[in-house]
Amino acid sequence: MLTSASDVYAAGDSCTVNWDTAPHWFQMRLWSQARQLGAYAGLCMAQQNHGETPVLDFTFELFAHVTHFFGYKVVLLGLFNGQNLDGYELMVRITPCVEYIKLVIKDGKIHGAIFIGETDLEETFENLILNQLDISIYGEDILNPDIDIEDYFD
Repeated sequence: MLTSASDVYAAGDSCTVNWDTAPHWFQMRLWSQARQLGAYAGLCMAQQNHGETPVLDFTFELFAHVTHFFGYKVVLLGLFNGQNLDGYELMVRITPCVEYIKLVIKDGKIHGAIFIGETDLEETFENLILNQLDISIYGEDILNPDIDIEDYFD
């Protein structure tokens, strides 16, 4: 987070990360990322002051953003719109006025997801994205509301 000026650090909207990003993380310039980058800039300052090289932490392994919109909880994970992916498929479950779930799947692995409403599936699919487990054998049952998927992959 050190800029080209000595002892000047940047975070949030004022900078663009220039490191090799994890496969399921990208910079989107949201408030949540600005806070994370600010904390990382502080860590960089402290480590630089002690002559240490900063190391990226888990914060930058998976894009994640949570907000509320029109009274609904909204969770965006990973490459939720298929960013930079070719040949992916979408799997969607909609319960009108209750929930919307969209999975971005490529080669049998989940690369991103959108959850709108109280789905209680965010943590399960976060782990499926990070672990890159092949879910192709489950087909559309992965979104079957009658199957307790969070217990299955817990």
